[in-house]
Amino acid sequence: MPRLISTAVERARIGSGLRVATGVDVVGDIAIVRLPGLPTREKKKFAAALAAEVKNVRCVYEQEGGIEGEHRLRKLRHLAGEERTLTMHRENGCVYKVDVARCYFSPRLSTERLSIARSVSPGEKVLNMFAGVGPFSIPVAKIAGAKVTSCEVNAMACRLHRENNRLNKVDGLVTVVRGDVSRWAETTDLRFDRILMPHPSKADEFLPQAVKLARKRATIHYYRHVLGRDVEEAGSALSKELASILPRRAKRVLRKVRVVGPRWVEMAADIRLGP
Repeated sequence: MPRLISTAVERARIGSGLRVATGVDVVGDIAIVRLPGLPTREKKKFAAALAAEVKNVRCVYEQEGGIEGEHRLRKLRHLAGEERTLTMHRENGCVYKVDVARCYFSPRLSTERLSIARSVSPGEKVLNMFAGVGPFSIPVAKIAGAKVTSCEVNAMACRLHRENNRLNKVDGLVTVVRGDVSRWAETTDLRFDRILMPHPSKADEFLPQAVKLARKRATIHYYRHVLGRDVEEAGSALSKELASILPRRAKRVLRKVRVVGPRWVEMAADIRLGP
């Protein structure tokens, strides 16, 4: 992608001063860019050049600001190509219908999603506490054959998740529950072998509920955005956070998922409960 960005800059003839913050996200045939400080006319020239350079891109949007709100949405402004936000995205042998303006979706977690799916054993019962349109849940069901319960508060994401279950032929394995997972946790008798918590900005608020929903010796995949100059410092901060929440016997392995900003790292804790 960096090569395509530089080629698009050259094609647009807007000089070497362009800064594309954190690269370009391509979801299906929609490209999402960040172009802080560039005049609107130059942004549109770059967007048109990018669409011409990347053959499968038919829409280009600028993301203004960060991921915001309860539903973790992007504020998007149309720059070039077709003016729509619904697309079909393919990764890891799965296909997803995604509305990039109305649902959270990051193509940068594709490798992580595949890694988690491959770690699941057939017969496991899996809970995804923040499921979105299904990019963690569906490969778990499709690759491992496990049964998955997907909780999601965003009504549009739930609707698309159910469509994606059918598209990937896992609707018999994946159950979508619309609503706040903490409230659902108070009413269900279900317990799980593995729990996914892909909500890095709020996972700490829900970890006590995850522990309650877990079977003995269950695995919890816990994601957090952590401030740190390097992975060691970020890992130390995450370890201190977990020590105040987890049972004493819980074991954990910390790892870096990706860099998300200056001095910010997305970390994962793979937590094993029980003796």
